[in-house]
Amino acid sequence: MIELLKAHKIEKSPWKAVNQLSSKYEKYSHEITKIVLEGITFLLNLRLKKAHDDAPLIFKGRIMYNPKDGKSIKLKDWKRLEESIIKYLNIEKSYLQEKMTDDSYFLGTLLNRLDEMNRKKSTLKSFDLKIPEWKKYDYSDFDMDKLEISRQLSGIYLQDVTDRTRSKIQKVIVEGVRNKQSKHKVFQELWDSEADLNRDWDRVIRTETAMNSNNGFLISQLRAEPDEKYIFMKGISSGGACEYCIRFISEKVVILLEGPPEGGEDKVIVEGLEYPAIWPGKSNYGRKPANYWVAIIMHPYCRCSWNRWYRELEEAGMKISNRSKKWGEAIEEIKGRGFKEEDKQFMIEVNMLFKQKLETKEK
Repeated sequence: MIELLKAHKIEKSPWKAVNQLSSKYEKYSHEITKIVLEGITFLLNLRLKKAHDDAPLIFKGRIMYNPKDGKSIKLKDWKRLEESIIKYLNIEKSYLQEKMTDDSYFLGTLLNRLDEMNRKKSTLKSFDLKIPEWKKYDYSDFDMDKLEISRQLSGIYLQDVTDRTRSKIQKVIVEGVRNKQSKHKVFQELWDSEADLNRDWDRVIRTETAMNSNNGFLISQLRAEPDEKYIFMKGISSGGACEYCIRFISEKVVILLEGPPEGGEDKVIVEGLEYPAIWPGKSNYGRKPANYWVAIIMHPYCRCSWNRWYRELEEAGMKISNRSKKWGEAIEEIKGRGFKEEDKQFMIEVNMLFKQKLETKEK
């Protein structure tokens, strides 16, 4: 599973702005880690120089000792430090929970107003995400409820990260004290954990920016065509797409719905053909890879997306493609009969054969 996640990390969104939004918040979260570690370093340094009268810190029945001078570390100091970490991380978690989710949703909404080519090349600077105008883009109360649910889900995932951050830091400090490591060693262990802490942030941020930009995009599709009975979408993947993305999303045609079909299935029959159904928020959370279904994104780190798909245009495109193929075949066959392109009769023969091929197909 670890190797699979490493492979997923290289996946990119087909939309440049989504990749840039993810990078923006990854950078922000890395600053959070740095600030926390720098603050701990500073506070620990003060603590090691100052004596206290409160009870010593006890871990698994043992009194913990200062790695610098062997004296007991005070419980009050660790609690103060822990409280500072929790307070700071909760402030940042709350900010990310709302701001990152709203930015992602609104970016998806604005991307829906562009054609595919401009969606691919437009940069994050092209979009004003400061004050999302939900009403202007026809977000209903139902849509706003979905947005709030997404905020809460992001908050849960971010809370897991902040809890793991606190636990990892606590483990480094307590284990260092228990083993009477030098202050330098404890600090080194703390800073060695920076990469692991950042990976925890990155996983949530990349997954949630992709998921919620798609949610905003799909909601806007539904609002743009409220009278359309069936809205067809086609999946699009970019660089580094894994086997699951290729199997379930890339170039796959699906039906976009407001929510799950009745009966709990995710299939829709249209004119005798069965299509997978997607809806804002559909995911593989809690599913093992063997039980994956088509989802908005397939897995952690996934950055696949969707485009509007029209059957009529596809059918027209197939006809044009078929005619082009037969035109090419006619040219090659006439050449094979000894005619040269500069001959006056060449194009006459090509046209005659081309018409014959079309008539044969129609019959």
